[in-house]
Amino acid sequence: MTKAELKKNIRVLIIDDVEDDALLLADHLQSGGLLMEWQHAVNESALLAAMNSSWDIVFSDFSMPNFSGFAALKIVRQFDENVPFIFNSGALGEATAVEAMRAGAQDYVIKGQMTRILPIVERELRETELRRGRLKSDQMLSQLSLVVKQAADSVFITDPKGYFEYVNPAFERLTGYSSVEVKGKKPSILRSGSHAGDYYRRLWHTIAQGEIFKSTTINKRKSGELFYEEKVITPLKDEKGKITHYVSTGRDITERMQAEGGRTRLAAILEATPDLVAILEPGGKLRYVNGAGRNLLGIAQEENVEGRDLGDFFPQEMAEQLLVEVLPQAQSVGSWSGETILYTADGREMPVSQVVLAHYDNERNIEFFSTIARDISERKQFESELQHRANYDSLTDLPNRFYLIERLRKALNHARRTSTQVAVMFLDLNNFKRVNDSLGHAVGDVLLQQVAKRLLSCMRPNDVIARHGGDEFTIMVTDLEREEGALAVIRKLHQVFELPVFVNDNELYVNFSTGVALFPHDGDNVEDLLRHADTAMYRAKSSGSSQYRFYAPDMNERGHELLSMEADLRHALDKNEFLLNYQPQFDLRRGQLVGTEALIRWQHAKRGLVSPGDFIPLLENSGMIIPVGEWVLHESCRTHRRWREAGIMGQRISVNVSASQFNDDDLLNKIRHAIKEENMPSGALELEITENILMQDVQTATEILNALHAIGVRTAIDDFGTGYSSLAYLKRFPLNVLKIDRTFVSDLGKDKEDAAIVEASISLAQKLGLEVVAEGVETAEQLSFLQARGCDMVQGFYMSKPLTEVQAMEYLSYIWHLKRAVGY
Repeated sequence: MTKAELKKNIRVLIIDDVEDDALLLADHLQSGGLLMEWQHAVNESALLAAMNSSWDIVFSDFSMPNFSGFAALKIVRQFDENVPFIFNSGALGEATAVEAMRAGAQDYVIKGQMTRILPIVERELRETELRRGRLKSDQMLSQLSLVVKQAADSVFITDPKGYFEYVNPAFERLTGYSSVEVKGKKPSILRSGSHAGDYYRRLWHTIAQGEIFKSTTINKRKSGELFYEEKVITPLKDEKGKITHYVSTGRDITERMQAEGGRTRLAAILEATPDLVAILEPGGKLRYVNGAGRNLLGIAQEENVEGRDLGDFFPQEMAEQLLVEVLPQAQSVGSWSGETILYTADGREMPVSQVVLAHYDNERNIEFFSTIARDISERKQFESELQHRANYDSLTDLPNRFYLIERLRKALNHARRTSTQVAVMFLDLNNFKRVNDSLGHAVGDVLLQQVAKRLLSCMRPNDVIARHGGDEFTIMVTDLEREEGALAVIRKLHQVFELPVFVNDNELYVNFSTGVALFPHDGDNVEDLLRHADTAMYRAKSSGSSQYRFYAPDMNERGHELLSMEADLRHALDKNEFLLNYQPQFDLRRGQLVGTEALIRWQHAKRGLVSPGDFIPLLENSGMIIPVGEWVLHESCRTHRRWREAGIMGQRISVNVSASQFNDDDLLNKIRHAIKEENMPSGALELEITENILMQDVQTATEILNALHAIGVRTAIDDFGTGYSSLAYLKRFPLNVLKIDRTFVSDLGKDKEDAAIVEASISLAQKLGLEVVAEGVETAEQLSFLQARGCDMVQGFYMSKPLTEVQAMEYLSYIWHLKRAVGY
C-alpha cells in the first residue's frame, strides 16, 4: 500500500480498558497524517460486537482487567486471519513479546514510545495487501490448474532440459503412460520413428530461441500404437526473459489423419469437412481439391483439377510457397505445418492453419502429398485481442509498461546504430487525486482518457506514449539529433494543455510534472533510463506544478539528502524549529506601511537556516503542510495580537495557503478558531492563494472564497500571471487583492513583454475592483514604474527585507509612532 493510499480512510480498532490511552493512540495516528475511522473496545463483549465489522488494523493493550491481550488476539483471528494485530502496551517484556508474535500478532509498541507506530502501520497495511494479492493469485492458479487437469487436450510441462514435471489426465489417456511412469524421463519416450532427426533438431532450435513450435507429430503410445497429434510447444519465461519451462499441448487427430476404409469413404469424409483439403502429385500438380476448398478458391464443382498447376487455382504467393518451401520440407521430414494467408474467391484474406503430409509407398517413395488448411480467423481475432490486452492499457488504450519496455529496447538498438538520441519522459498529473476524491473515479477515468488523446495528438507516429500506472504517463521520443529536440516536445505538451479539459459539466485544467532522461547520456539501458526519468520527475514535482527537469547524476545524492531532511522535518514542529519572518507591504498612494506577509523559515539545529525552496516541497509531499500551515496561521494571528498590545494598529498580515490546506475540509474551522482565539480584527487577516489552486476546481474554490469573505477574511490571488486562469472566473471569485509575481517585476525597464504584462495586470485588477500588490521590488526604477502605472502596493528588498518578529516589532513600532508624531 502506497503513501497515497494511506491517505484514504483507514478503519482502526483499538482494544484498551483505558479510554485516555485509546484517545492518545488515535490522536498520534491522526496527527501523523493518517486519515482514519476508529472504534474503541474496552472488554470482550465490546470486542465481539466490534468484530461484526471489518477492520484494516487492530491495536490492543496486553494487560487488561479480566481480559488478556492473548484472548483479544484469539477472538480477532477467529473473525479475520489476515488483519494486522499490533500490541500497544506499557508492560510487555521481551519473552512475552516473542510469544505474542508466535501467537499471530504482527508487532508490538511500548506505550509512550510511539515513533515506530506510523511506519509499522504503513508496513503492515502494505504487507496485508500483498498477502491478499498472493491469496488471490493462488486461487487463480488453482483454477487454472483445474482447467488444465480437465482439458480434453493432452498437456505436459517440462523443465528447460526437457524432463517431465507435469502431465494432465488427458496425456495419460492419450499415451497410456501415467505421471509416475514418465517422472525423470523426456518426451522422447513417445518417438515413433516416423520423423527424421532434422525434425527434432528444428523443434529444439525453435523453442530454445523462445519461439512457439507448431507441428503435426506422429507419436507412439505405450502400447506401441501410433497416433497423430496437433502439437504446440510454448516456452515459458521469467521476468528476465530466461526460459524456465516448456508447455506442450496436443490434440489427437489420429482419426482425421488415418485413412479408414476405401477411397469412397475417405472422399466422403474429405467432402464433409469445412477445411480445405487437397491432394498433390509428387511434382506438385493437383490431383484433388475437396468441396470446401473449391468454394474457397472459386473452382466450379464440376471442373477437373487433376494434373493442373497450383498457380491455376491457388493465389500465386501461396502456390510459390508450397512448391519452393513446403513440399520440399514435407518430403524431407515427412510433414510441414504452419500458418499462412489464403485469398478466397470473394477477395477476403483468410488466415489458415495448414498441414502438409508426405505419403509413402511400401518402398518409401513419395506417393502423394496431402494438405489441410483450416480457417483460423476467429482464433486469430481472439489472439489479437489477447495480445492487445497484454500490451495496452484497458482504460486509455495506450501501450502499457511492458510494451513500452519492449519498444524502448528496440529504439535503443536503433539509436546505437544511427548515433541518435532517445528521450524518456515521465509525466505525473498534478492534483489528479483531488479530481477522483471530489468528482468521483468515473470523472477521473474520463479525464485520463482525454489526457491520453491530447498526448497522442501532439506526438509523431514512431514515438510511444504509454500509461505507466495511475496518473503517470511515459513518453519515448526517438531519432533526436540534439537535446533541444526533447525541449520542443515538452513545449508542445504544455501548449496542448493550455486549454481546459471538459468532462461532463466540469471544466478541468491539467498540468503535470515532467522528468526527462536521455540516451546515451543518462543511461545505456532501459532500466537506468526509466529510473532516471522517474528521479527527474520527482525533482520537477518538488519544484512546483507544470515544471520539467532533465536528469542529472547529483539527483540521486540529492534524493538521499532530501530523505534525511524529511526525517528531520517531521520533528521540527515539536522542536520549535520553525519561525516566521515578516516582509512589509507599502501603500504607494498614501505612502504608508499597511501590512506584512508572513514567511516561514526553518532554523535547523545542525543545518542552520534551511531554504524554503528545499523544505516547503517536502512539507507538501509528506502531508506535513497541514499541521505546519495551521501553526503558521495561529502564529501569525498571535503576532498580530502582540502588535496590537504594543499599540501598533491598522496592520494586515498575509498568510500563504498551500493546495493541501485549501483542499482541507477543516480549513474554515481552523481559520475561525485562530481568529477567535487571538481576537483578530475583521479584515486584518489576508490569505494568499495561487491562481493554479483556484482553477483546479472552480466551483469548490468559489464556495470556499465566499465562506472566507463572509467571516471577514481578505483573499489575494498570488503569483498572478504564472498559471492558467480564466478572466471569466476571476470576475466570479470574491477576491480583494491581485499580487503580481516577482518574475514579471524583476526585468521592468529591460523587458518590454514583462512591462506589458505588469501594465495589463494593474489595469485588469482596477477594472475588477481589486487592489494590486507587486512582489520583488528591488530597485528605484521598478518602484517608479509601478507608481506611474497606478500600482496600489509594493513589497521587496528595496523597501525592506523580511524581518524577524523582534525586528518587525521594532520597525512597525517606529513607523507607527513616527506617524503619530507627524499627525498621520
